[in-house]
Amino acid sequence: MSGKPNVKLSVTFEFDLLLPESLTQGGHEALCKQLHQLLGSMVFQGMPTVTGKQLAQAGGRILAHHHHLDATDLGTPTLAPALLAEAAPHLTDEELLQLVRRAAGRLPSGEEEQRAFLRRQALALVNEYRMVPCVVSARLTSGADAELAARLNLTNGSVLVGERDRQQRLHARQEALEVVVAHGEASARLPATCAGQTLSGPVIEVAIMELARHRALLQAAWQAGEGKP
Repeated sequence: MSGKPNVKLSVTFEFDLLLPESLTQGGHEALCKQLHQLLGSMVFQGMPTVTGKQLAQAGGRILAHHHHLDATDLGTPTLAPALLAEAAPHLTDEELLQLVRRAAGRLPSGEEEQRAFLRRQALALVNEYRMVPCVVSARLTSGADAELAARLNLTNGSVLVGERDRQQRLHARQEALEVVVAHGEASARLPATCAGQTLSGPVIEVAIMELARHRALLQAAWQAGEGKP
């Protein structure tokens, strides 16, 4: 028999494993590396040795071999970045990874149900006020246009108007109402709603979906400390 191969053999096994949580926390690359070390030469050299002995009974032999290892973490859901941002625009990138781990094995099937579940988990993870300075562009009940100094809460979309402008009265349900957040040379204009007036000023809110659309800029402003005491 010549030394040129005339058959390529592929033998594949799939194993469903139950592993300690400590092995699954470092991500895909770390998991594969740890499994490779655990299986070691006993598997990666043992399989070719046993196969060679069996083939020898029929006059065959192995000329070359290689192996490939991959692993899928079944407990960590694959979530679209947009879905995460829509559910939790106030969380940092690192906290979003924590949110994914909290959702592992518990995520509902429907997208709306997933968004609601992730929102609850995100608020359980971080429920503190995360504020950034902003300007409220609005029309007053007098008919005049005004710009009110305020702070936008990234956690729930509420807007706290500064003490100087709290007595200004705004038209409810006006289309002109916007919340403007600037960071460096960039800015975001977020549509908002006004639900009336209280002793602490106008009740203004930005929808969570709007916060998600501008998450990158809002996160940059907050992390730069622009809204922190």
